Amino acid sequence: MFHKILKILFALSVLSLTQNCGYQPLLSGKYQKFSISNFSITGDKKLGQTLANKFNKVESAKNILTLNINASKKRDVSNKSATGAATEYNLKINFDIEVISNLDGKSVFSKTFSENSSFKASTLHVDTLNREKKIIQDIIGTITNELTRQLNLIYN
Repeated sequence: MFHKILKILFALSVLSLTQNCGYQPLLSGKYQKFSISNFSITGDKKLGQTLANKFNKVESAKNILTLNINASKKRDVSNKSATGAATEYNLKINFDIEVISNLDGKSVFSKTFSENSSFKASTLHVDTLNREKKIIQDIIGTITNELTRQLNLIYN
């Protein structure tokens, strides 16, 4: 009986020590050491501005950055019905992004993000446009997360 109680107390003490280790993820926004202050958008301005709006300014950041965005969107009909009406579209979105440090004017990061997605056309044109907008928002969210992660890795 005494051994069982001792084993349980040992297991509880080990568990409590590992639970209070203070782990916090390094790539969270709380530890972000950069802030993007300026945006230069070329190409599809609406698409580029949507991406720029996803970034929040961090007041305590030491590294101030400028983001050069060249955005493009291409929507093609990928499938047609027997009558010639579009039944499925293919959407390709490209972002050429260059990050420049405001401190020394040097390029910190440069990458091309390209995403493809297809969606079915609806009988109502408004529903088709709403599907396209939703896909664009999802792609921009994915690219924003990837870019933030890359910059957190550079500055941490």
